[in-house]
Amino acid sequence: MPDCLLDALPKIDQTALIIPGQSGQSAAWSYQQLAEAALALRAQQPDLQNKVVAINCSQLQQFLIELLAFDGYCSAMYLQPAPELAAPDRPVTPGQQTLWYLATSGTTGTPKWISHSLAELTKTVKSTAASGQLRWGLLYQPFRFAGLQVVLQSLLSGSCLVDASTGESEQRVQQLLNARVNALSGTPSLWRQLLFWPELPNLPLTQLTLGGEICDQPLLNQLQQCFPQARLRHIYASTEAGVGFSVTDGQAGFPRKYLDEGFKDLQFKVDDNQHLWLKRSTPFAATLQARLDSAGFLDTEDLVRVTSDRVYFLGRASGVINVGGNKVHPEQVEQRLLEVDGVAQARVYGKSSSILGQLILAELVPVPGADTDAVLQQVRLHCQQTLERYQTPYKFKWVNETKLAETGKLTRSTP
Repeated sequence: MPDCLLDALPKIDQTALIIPGQSGQSAAWSYQQLAEAALALRAQQPDLQNKVVAINCSQLQQFLIELLAFDGYCSAMYLQPAPELAAPDRPVTPGQQTLWYLATSGTTGTPKWISHSLAELTKTVKSTAASGQLRWGLLYQPFRFAGLQVVLQSLLSGSCLVDASTGESEQRVQQLLNARVNALSGTPSLWRQLLFWPELPNLPLTQLTLGGEICDQPLLNQLQQCFPQARLRHIYASTEAGVGFSVTDGQAGFPRKYLDEGFKDLQFKVDDNQHLWLKRSTPFAATLQARLDSAGFLDTEDLVRVTSDRVYFLGRASGVINVGGNKVHPEQVEQRLLEVDGVAQARVYGKSSSILGQLILAELVPVPGADTDAVLQQVRLHCQQTLERYQTPYKFKWVNETKLAETGKLTRSTP
């Protein structure tokens, strides 16, 4: 991988970016246009060389131009999710590779800045002879880790990037269809929303990726059935840990052998509290040192269950709901609810209780045309059969759509 993003950009005469507009009109930029604009921006900003710069994403094309211009030119780039999260002006030794600072989502506390190198961010980027035929749909915010992965994969492999990162689900599906997108990445929750639209199977997908949340088997099966020609993979990665690993066998969780043999440059272990730890060949950011053990393993704070041949994710340690002293994983309850025919989406969250500490509440989205009264009876029966009493939601509520955060993940806060 070259030292900077601009040098790594393919030298091809091909469309690099499409931004859909209103009334079906779209704007497009070629690889050459992006490169020329980046070089012009460098020439206009000589005082920024070896300095720290904050990059805001108000327009995707300008965001890409600034990434190309300032990587390898500035000492550090802060990809700005919001004006209130200030980028500190820290000294960086001139001549070293540009540090990319990404903010954590802040779902479990105040957002934090985590640094990465271009090499770390692009270590899973793949470029093949067929890459130039791919059109990647961007569903994530580009300044988030997941969105940046899509951006870099598309740019560095000679693909075309189609912006569908904003708007309602129906509008985004139409944008993807109009642009003939054939490669798409989203959270499981976002995929469930997109699957509501009957037009979605018309996408000519050959690459299908899930990440950011637990991938359950029913959803994987549904996507495989909907897009039988697509290569399906789910990715484990985070802003803190960086790019982790991917699973392509169509099964939930990941192979148990990863704990013994590792995965490429990663090593894994599970402690007595069911926390997954990982260690990689490159150092973690200095801000994560408190979460490293003496052997250099990082506590991911993800809880897992280990079986004889598989490791399954249970949820975040910080997301556990405490019901009368019993710990409940909301993701595990959601998976049981989604097993009931007639339930398309589910969101489980905790509400404070003076008696039990917290109560479990659940929002359900029905499959179109479902008899909600009959489905709810099946939901209650299935909970009795598959969950402990303390895991069963205290109250169910039918909603038109589950609430997603800007990251595409389910929110866990009380409405």
